Parts: sequence; C-alpha cells; structure tokens
Amino acid sequence: MGAYTTGADVFGLLLDLGVGPVARMTEADAEQIIAGLEGEVNGILKAQGYAAVPATGSADKALLGQQVRMKAAARVYVTLHQPQRSPDWVRTADIDWSEFLNRLRQGQQRLVDQDPAGEDLPFFAVVRHPTRDDYFTARHGTTDWDE
Repeated sequence: MGAYTTGADVFGLLLDLGVGPVARMTEADAEQIIAGLEGEVNGILKAQGYAAVPATGSADKALLGQQVRMKAAARVYVTLHQPQRSPDWVRTADIDWSEFLNRLRQGQQRLVDQDPAGEDLPFFAVVRHPTRDDYFTARHGTTDWDE
C-alpha cells in the first residue's frame, strides 16, 4: 500500500475511465508501479527541502495521490495494451505527470500543508566588489567610464 494511493484506487479509476476489469494484473502489480512513482515524487520533495517525506498533510496527500493514481492507471493500461494505441487520457496523463514533476523540481509547484525547509532559513550573501581593471574595461579612452 502506497503513501498516497493504493492498487485498488488505481483499478477503481480504470473502471471509471471505461477500461473495464483488469484480469491479467493484480493489485500487487499495481502497488509496485505506485511504489516507483511515489519514490520519484518523494525524491524530488526531499531534494526541494521538505521535512516530512512522504507528505503527511491531508491536502498534500490528496494532491500527490491524484497525480500518482492517474499516472499509475496510465502505466497499467500501457502494460496491458499496446502503447501505440493508447487513448487520449493515457497520453494526457503522461504529459501531466512530466509537467507536474518539472514544476516540483523548479519550485513552481509546492505542497499545500508544508513549505520547504530552506524557506524558513535566513538568507545572507556576501558580494565582493570586483577590482577595477582599466585595461580591459575602459571605453574609448574615457577616464570616467564607470561613473
């Protein structure tokens, strides 16, 4: 059983999408797919500085569960059927998953119930003033080029 969704939830979603009962795959097989997807998400969350990984907040679990469940359903469908004949919802799920992971990596998508740990830390920077080198930076023989 995954932290965000289960194999039964994925099979239920497949029934809702009109795929029908899945005979050649068990919920345990779907759980393996879910574990891989959740590992991918959790790795990104850890790298972004989230303290509670896997996420524990109800809104976070709902957000991540929806994404993982849809991508897992698409993977189950592609595993059982020919990938070249995938319906539109499978292609859309793949695109949505990739965009979601990219937003997480870039910090454009955040969890609802917690912030990355780096956001709480004060930010101090030391900026050195570059030394003046008139040989390379002077313009057209003017002495007041930087004023």
